[in-house]
Amino acid sequence: MAFLFDLKALVDMMSIGTLLAYSLVATCVLILRYQPTYEGPKYSPEKAALAAAERESAVSESRINMIEENRFHLQALMNPSSLPTEQTANIVNFLVGLLACLICGLSVLITYGIHFIAKLEPWSIGLLALLVVSFVVTVLLIQRQPQNQQKVAFMVPLLPFLPSFSILVNIYLMVQLSGETWIRFSIWMALGFIIYFSYGIRHSAEGRHSNGDDDSCSENSGLQEKNPIEEVDEPENTNERDQFLSHERTSEC
Repeated sequence: MAFLFDLKALVDMMSIGTLLAYSLVATCVLILRYQPTYEGPKYSPEKAALAAAERESAVSESRINMIEENRFHLQALMNPSSLPTEQTANIVNFLVGLLACLICGLSVLITYGIHFIAKLEPWSIGLLALLVVSFVVTVLLIQRQPQNQQKVAFMVPLLPFLPSFSILVNIYLMVQLSGETWIRFSIWMALGFIIYFSYGIRHSAEGRHSNGDDDSCSENSGLQEKNPIEEVDEPENTNERDQFLSHERTSEC
């Protein structure tokens, strides 16, 4: 590749791809750490009896909780629950998207408006202060949300400050690259999306797995549809056998 292409252009393409990958990893760390944990209930007779007894009362309570969780209001943002829920996860998703937009604006301003900032232009200073304050407030709001308590082998420390700083540095370095690099990168990304959406989705292993599950479900449903007929036929066959056996025994007697 270095023999065929210009070395600087090749290094810039590698740099922008690597920085984008690191930014996506840091973003996913922020999103996944604040997701609620879903664990399947373990079966036991006592728990089953309790669940059956409390199911009716829990239905109305779950409906009320679902309505409350879907509301995005200031109280849930400032005083969230102690454990992560769907509501807190949605809040973090929104804040992470807002954080990415603020970082992009801040990086562009620092890169292309540094001369205006050096001259102490009022609009540049005001915009810089607004972006910095919004960035800090967004990070603090993310920090107030409850994190997932599930322990894994390695967990990123200083959340959400370290991933947010990583996204800031990576996007700032990406903005420093030339416009030609961004054009090449956009063309390659467009080709990648065309290949992915035209071929990758329809030929993915996950798609084949889901189709296989559908086929197995349809086969199981067909078997289930045949079972009642067999169950209906079996009593008739048993009655005929009983009549034949009883007739045989009477004749022998």
